[in-house]
Amino acid sequence: MTTRFIVFFFTLVLPIIAWTQSADFTTLFNQGTQHYTAKEYEKSRDAFAKALELDPHNATTLTNLALAQFQLGNRPLAVGLFRKALTNDPELTQARTGLKFALTQMDVREIPHQIETYETVRKKLLAPVPTTAYLITTALFMFAAGWILVGFFGQRRRAIAEEKSLPGFPVIGSILSLGFLISLTLLSLKIYDQTILRATIISEKVSLQAAPGENQAALLDLYGGMEVIVQNENAEWSQVTFPGSITGWVKKSAILQTN
Repeated sequence: MTTRFIVFFFTLVLPIIAWTQSADFTTLFNQGTQHYTAKEYEKSRDAFAKALELDPHNATTLTNLALAQFQLGNRPLAVGLFRKALTNDPELTQARTGLKFALTQMDVREIPHQIETYETVRKKLLAPVPTTAYLITTALFMFAAGWILVGFFGQRRRAIAEEKSLPGFPVIGSILSLGFLISLTLLSLKIYDQTILRATIISEKVSLQAAPGENQAALLDLYGGMEVIVQNENAEWSQVTFPGSITGWVKKSAILQTN
């Protein structure tokens, strides 16, 4: 199965834009889809880019723009756009599938780094789950545990007052309380993670420099598709950290901020 066929299939299964979108947005989105179907990828890219100007956080449009960029050979940029789509909608299956596929089509480059526990937790538990899911789960655990424990302590108080045998230990309430603490911890980490500015390297290769400006000492090379954390900005330069590795400066044009 060719690359084009697989990526084209991703477009066919993308959901239809919600009815709440403006007529101009819908027109541009439909134009982008039609151009993509006709393999007019540059026109498709331009139409989806204009649609994003009207709705910058639309995950479906970001995904379609990523597909068009991928077909035009801009694979690192496509990876960044897929990630940006998933930031806005972590449950968008098409974006996740597209990201996974795009990464398999790129040369995987490894650079020295230490695998951080937080980044592992983020990848497996935080990034794939929307904040609302953790909010709902935390609330459900809190109310369920609270209901059982309040009932238990009420029974205990009455038993003491009436000098009867005490009720048994509330095992289910304890389990629900533990679930509440775990869910609350994950919710707190999710909220914290949203404050971390992340970006994707969209150039094929860029040097991480010791300081902003031209002709500075190069620390190491970063490659297209790598995800970095933005620490600071200075005019045309951004200070970034490759997780588990060192911090340096790259040109802003070499990265795409994804959240």
